[in-house]
Amino acid sequence: MAGPTRGDVRALLHIRDFRTLLVSRLVSNLGNGIAPIALSFAVLDLPGATAKSLSIVHGAHMVSLVLFMLAGGVVADRFGRCRTVGGTDVIGSVVVGAAAVLVITGGATVPLLAANGFLLGALHAMWQPAYRGVIPQIVPRAHLQAANALNGVVANLTYVLGAALAGVLVATVGSGWAIMVDAASFLVAGVMVWGLRHLDTPATGQEGTMLSDLRDGWREFVSRRWMVVTVASLSVFFLSFEAFLAVIAPVQMKESLGGAPDMAVMMAGWGTGGLLGMVLAVRMRPARPMMAAWAVMPVHAVWMLGVAVPLGVPLLFLLAVVSGAAIDLTFTFWGTVIQTHVPEELVSRVGSFDALGVALFGPLGLVIAGPLTDAHGPSSTAVMAAAVALLAGLVPLMSSGVRSVERRD
Repeated sequence: MAGPTRGDVRALLHIRDFRTLLVSRLVSNLGNGIAPIALSFAVLDLPGATAKSLSIVHGAHMVSLVLFMLAGGVVADRFGRCRTVGGTDVIGSVVVGAAAVLVITGGATVPLLAANGFLLGALHAMWQPAYRGVIPQIVPRAHLQAANALNGVVANLTYVLGAALAGVLVATVGSGWAIMVDAASFLVAGVMVWGLRHLDTPATGQEGTMLSDLRDGWREFVSRRWMVVTVASLSVFFLSFEAFLAVIAPVQMKESLGGAPDMAVMMAGWGTGGLLGMVLAVRMRPARPMMAAWAVMPVHAVWMLGVAVPLGVPLLFLLAVVSGAAIDLTFTFWGTVIQTHVPEELVSRVGSFDALGVALFGPLGLVIAGPLTDAHGPSSTAVMAAAVALLAGLVPLMSSGVRSVERRD
């Protein structure tokens, strides 16, 4: 289980382009910590808003993400990963800024925020597979897990700060201005990554059509049964987890606890756990990374059940810490496996099928979460979500293919 040394981290920090990427991630994830809390309570504060309103707004984002995800991987590999990441962040700052203006001026409605979320989802679909492919362009293969973990440490540290800041901003200046801070973070991060576009030169000028590029990625994806099982299970897991974070938990916090400030404390715990998970991932290099990745997944159901009760905020904070650590360990191991088992030139295309699968049932979870929460209450709906998450976390551990995936350096 010995992992990357301090020398690995020092070597990474001597890479100028990697330092730039880290700082951009620091800035963007500050906004990412603010956005979910600010947007959820902006929607819930609209006249006549219910849990169904949250389903519509967040669901529009997820539907768009699913629709455009496959194109995202091809665009990234074909036109340049840094250009794709930087460009979508800059455009995203305009989209998020528009949502902020709507909320600040009192012009926000559920349909307008849903349309805004749909546009942002399309940009996110371009960004996600591209970002996964940027790190292998910068970092030597032997340092990939250390790079993924260090990137996660930075991301989670600022997510914690962003979540804490969200509670303060929403309670003082309002949700609209909190969302505007997120827009600014998009702009700064996008400009920084756009400055790395010199790394994209080897990835341009590909022959063939975009359809043939997709076929190449699909063949690479389905050739590994353990990859298909993992993505299918993550898809079911995120059906419940997206619904929990975006709909069930905010409604429970507003009805039974202290609203946005308490939600911010709990989500700061999740970010803190993510930071802890990344610190652990810097040191841990399990021989069977996928078995390790799935072994920690069932803990998320415990957090959901804690919200169902609901437990007090200090206990929910601690459960969120454990969940945050687990999910970031899982995705560090999973991301490193993809980067080391898939040919570098196909990473973003295969990553798009991974990202599509993970997000595939998210819209369904968001669509049904609102009506279920309105009909049965957030506590009962949280128990349902926990049961689905637990089942999805256990299934891959039954697959010998998943358990037998070995680490590659």
